[in-house]
Amino acid sequence: MRTITRTIMAAGLAATLLAPLPLMAQESTTPVDDLKGLWLTTAYPELAIRPGETETIPLTLRNEKLPPQRAAIEVTGVPEGWTWALKGGGKAVTAAIVAPDSTERLSLELTPPEGASADGDHAIEVHARTGAETIALPLVVRLSKDEEAAAGLSLEPELPALRGTARSTFSFKIKVKNEGAEDGLFNLAANVPNGFQTRFKKGYGSEEITGVPIAAGATETVTMEVIPSRGVPASRYPVGFEVSGEGQSAATELSLEVTGEPAVRIVGPQERLSGEAVAGKESSFTFTLANTGSAPATDLELSATPPTGWTVEFEPKEIATLAPNATGEVNVRITPSEQAIAGDYMVSVHAAGGPVSEDMQFRVTVRTSTLWGAAGLGVIAAAALVLGGAVMRYGRR
Repeated sequence: MRTITRTIMAAGLAATLLAPLPLMAQESTTPVDDLKGLWLTTAYPELAIRPGETETIPLTLRNEKLPPQRAAIEVTGVPEGWTWALKGGGKAVTAAIVAPDSTERLSLELTPPEGASADGDHAIEVHARTGAETIALPLVVRLSKDEEAAAGLSLEPELPALRGTARSTFSFKIKVKNEGAEDGLFNLAANVPNGFQTRFKKGYGSEEITGVPIAAGATETVTMEVIPSRGVPASRYPVGFEVSGEGQSAATELSLEVTGEPAVRIVGPQERLSGEAVAGKESSFTFTLANTGSAPATDLELSATPPTGWTVEFEPKEIATLAPNATGEVNVRITPSEQAIAGDYMVSVHAAGGPVSEDMQFRVTVRTSTLWGAAGLGVIAAAALVLGGAVMRYGRR
């Protein structure tokens, strides 16, 4: 009997040791590069809010290796009496389209009423509904107690709106204050339109950063630089700035205005960069000025740098306004020097006005006058006759 019992116990122990581990305890064998799908996330899904104040929760909607996805965004579970708003790009939204391998940043603003009591946790959910699935992001929000009232982050932009051309670097300086009771390392993030680039720097420094340490009760200045693409249309664009860490987060909405910029090209006659002229005689060439920029070119003045002894005149010499995508013709009269010998010469043509400064090199091939050629032949013929006469006269002797 004891032998049978021992045999059963040994078999049970072996079965226990050979049983596979639970799935959660096994390492995931799915490489990160193979991830595919649509995600709705936030850095801090549990947070505390002060009654009467608005808390901004940054949300991220990510499309990984899927076709463009349209998602309807819904928020449920907001307690009665609270106000909320779902925003994207600084505007209230109810849906978002995410391109393949792209991220759209949204924000949920929650405002509990003044005097609300801390009565436990509140379960709030944000849903992203596509045609195929529904993604739920659960949040846990509680009201701060009196001793927690000072905790949080505050952002104070120095200049919330900037203006410049597509060649400008827009620098926003934001004061970030850690109102909590503990030191922390806070991550920095930006929400900008497609085609824009951003970088962060501490204060007025030159080194790029991704986060900034802030002591309890201290304030640090962060510089966010936004660089638009050269071809971005003239318009006003929203810019989001977000700080998160140590269970806290804050966001602020900024804006930049890209103004138009002229871009003038000088085109030679019949789109050529060369022409012919005769020494001492005036030749006319029709040049074209083309404004390929996004703003009018104003007060354009034409000038030239010709070889010594040459003259260059323009008609007209000044152009008051050249609209975007417009062209204007200019008659350029070039007179080479009378002493110019046959050959190629370069004439520099300039157009300048305001931010515009354009140069063009025009090659002029000079040919001598037929009159001078005939005179030269006459001189050569006369010299030949004189030489022949001298040979005949003195040769006989």
